[in-house]
Order: sequence, then C-alpha cells, then structure tokens
Amino acid sequence: MSINSAISAAMSGLTAQSRAIEVISANVANSMTEGYASRLMTLSSAVIGGVGGGVRIVGVDRQTDPILAGLMRQASGATAGTGAQFEFWSRIEQAIGLPGDPHGLTGKVATLENALISAAARPDLDHRLAAVGDAASDLTRQLNQLEHQVQTLRQNADASIGHDVEALNIGLERVAKLNSDIVKLQAQGQHPLGLMDERQKLIDSLSEIVPIREFQHPDGRIALYTEGGHLLLDSKPAVLAFTPSPGMDATMSVGAGTLSGLTVNGIALSMSPSGPMAGGRLAANFAIRDVDAPAAQLALDQIAENLILRFEDTATDPTMTPGQPGLFTDLGLPLDPASSVGLAGRIALNSAVQPGAGGDLWKLRDGLGAVAPGPVGGEAQLQRWVEALQRLLPGATGSASRSFADSVGQTISGISQARQATEDRASYAQAYSGELKQQALAMGVDVDSEMQRLLLVEKAYAANARVLQIADDLLRQLLEI
Repeated sequence: MSINSAISAAMSGLTAQSRAIEVISANVANSMTEGYASRLMTLSSAVIGGVGGGVRIVGVDRQTDPILAGLMRQASGATAGTGAQFEFWSRIEQAIGLPGDPHGLTGKVATLENALISAAARPDLDHRLAAVGDAASDLTRQLNQLEHQVQTLRQNADASIGHDVEALNIGLERVAKLNSDIVKLQAQGQHPLGLMDERQKLIDSLSEIVPIREFQHPDGRIALYTEGGHLLLDSKPAVLAFTPSPGMDATMSVGAGTLSGLTVNGIALSMSPSGPMAGGRLAANFAIRDVDAPAAQLALDQIAENLILRFEDTATDPTMTPGQPGLFTDLGLPLDPASSVGLAGRIALNSAVQPGAGGDLWKLRDGLGAVAPGPVGGEAQLQRWVEALQRLLPGATGSASRSFADSVGQTISGISQARQATEDRASYAQAYSGELKQQALAMGVDVDSEMQRLLLVEKAYAANARVLQIADDLLRQLLEI
C-alpha cells in the first residue's frame, strides 16, 4: 500500500468515526424521547481498483421491529375500545345503583312497596297516602332519569365517533404529506430519519381509533390498511365521512335512517365486530351507540312495561274500565305494546292521584275509577296495589315468572354481568398492551451499550489519527533526503 492509499484509508476512517459519534450522541440525547427509534450506522469496505481503499458509510438505519409495532397498534386499539365500552357499562350500573342502594332503582321499588303496605295498615291517614304518591312519583322519575342517562351516553358515543373520524382524516393527510417529504429527501440522498419517527408516532396514535397495518414501499413511502384489510392510504388518503347527530332519543337508529353510518370514499362500511374497521375506539363507540345503549334502553323499557301492566289490570283495580290508564301510564295514556321503545322515559304516575295535577289522594284508597270517596278505613284497594307488585308475572320470552322487585333485580344483574364482561376484556387488553410496551422499551436506546460503542469509536478514531501521523512523519523524512 502506498502512503497516499494509507492516508486516504485513514481519512475515510476518521470520517466514518466522526459520523458514528454523531449517531451515538443522537441516540443518547433521545434515550427518553417517546417514539424515537435507535439509529445504527452500517459500514463496508471501500474497494478502489480491486485494492482496499478504507471504509465507506452505507447508511444509518432505524432499529425497529415491524411485527412488534403491528402487535402494539392492535393492542392499542383494543385497549381504547374495551376501555370505552367498560366506561359505558360502569356508568349505567352506577346510575341504576346496586341492589340494596336506597337511592338506586331497587331502593325506589322497596320504598313504594313499603309505602303501600304502610298505607294499607292505616288507610285513613292522608300523609300515608301522600307517601305512596311520592314513592310512585320517585320511581317514575328514576326511570325517566335512567332513560335520559342512556341516551346521553349514546349521544356522547355519537359525538366521539365524529371527533375520531375527523382525527383520522387529518392524520391520514399528515401521513401522506410525510410520505411525500420522505420520498423527496431520499431521492436527494438524504436520510429523513426524524420524519420517519414522526410518521411512526402519528400512525401509532391513529391506531387507537382503528388498528392499522402498514406496507413499506421501496421508495420509503408506506401504505396503510386496517386490521380488517380496508385500504386507508396508498397514493392518496381515503376520505371518511360521518354526520354527528344533534340530538338523541331511543327511537333513532341507523336502520331507520335517523343516525349516520360510516362511509369511506363514499362507500358505506359495516361497523360490526367482524367488519373492516373493527378493533379500536371507533368501532367501540359504534357498538355503544347502536348495540349496547339500545340493549340497556330495552332493559329499562321492559321494567317500565312490567310496572304499567301490573297496575293496568282491571283485576287489580275493579273500578277501572277496560282501556283506561292504570296507576302508571305512558304520559297519561294506557300502554301500547307496539310503541314501547323509550317507554322508560315516558312512564308517569296517573294524574288522577296527584293533587298537584288536579287529582285526589283518596283514589289510591278507593280506586282510580271511583267517583266519590269511600269509607276511610277501606284497605282492600291498597292491598290489591301491594299484590300487584308482588304478583309473579313472566318477563321476557322464556324467562321465569317473578315479582316486580325480582324482575328489577334480574335486570340489574344482567347489566352488572355486561359491565363485568367488558371489565375483563379491558383488563386483559391493558395488561397485554403493557407487556408489549415493555418489550418495545427493551428495544429502545440502551445508554450503557451506546457508551461502550463510543469507547470503541474513540479507539478507532485515535488509531486512524495515528496512521495519519505516521504517514506525515514518513513524508517528512522522504522530503529531508
């Protein structure tokens, strides 16, 4: 090897080690930066005319694990989705109250039954009749409020869908812009590693809404797909569309055309658990709006229907005529089984027993159809009211016959089971996501390893500098001859 070749090789070594120091320092500086992928510089031998000519820098690569990244995105979507459904059922359970809660639904039922029993013992006392009216009104108001709570949570889910769709559209546009910038910089021979980090971080955040998979193109561009295989971005981003509802009531649904579904590039997509957009917060909020909330509403409507039916029977109140509203009504009207959707929000105490609405308390003692007060000691009708609550009636198709209190307890049990099931799924998703994050952190910047690499780089730099010094000494000696 000539002296010139040695100088050239040593200079290439100094250049490579200087670049290595830059890479190591960047890794150490960003060791706590979220979304930063550790860099690793790749070197190879430089060959000139078949003779070794030092070293050349092949490139600086981001150290990532595509499989782990995909699993983390899937887990992130599952965590966000199950968390949203768990919060919904938890709030419904809290609003209804657990069995034994005096302020809960079972507590209101027990208060009404106790008030009726107390009034039947002393039907001559007006304050006991008033207590019956108050307890009945409290029960109907509780059902009204529960219906309102369900529809409020349903409205919140609808609004969250709108926010997530907007975030997806903005995010996909940003990824498309990053794609374009990365391709341009790579075509100029630059390494846009910072832009790649930003793109990775953005895709990770979008995966909470819809779990995303990516396909890497040779030019540095990536295409994005949902876990269900629907294309979100390739040469240009997909456009998602959704129209949030300004209000919500129990009768509204996608099938009736009163609620918006999701379209992608103008094509309607199914939001079922096995659909192309399943797995994240977006699908979970569609499930809350279109499945979970209607199921909770149905349970409340069945309670309201059961209550109205018990007191609408002429055997319960012989003074009533067929078709006349009973003690509990559908906004003053008798029950219409064909329009029971949202009944929990409409159930009300018959105004005939409400003094504030022009009614009379004595009708609780004598019957709704009585035209004049009867003996103040007559307790027969009050006993029939008590028996109406305690009578065993069949609930939903195929279910056992139960008293009204047992029917309410059964409904609460079903809601608690739904809450427990979503809590189990949320806990599993969170634990799984946490484990994957630990694995990702283990792949992050190891400062100790970087320091060891820095020591090796320092030695290599010193060795190359020593080669240059020796070459300089040799040239000086040659010039002195």
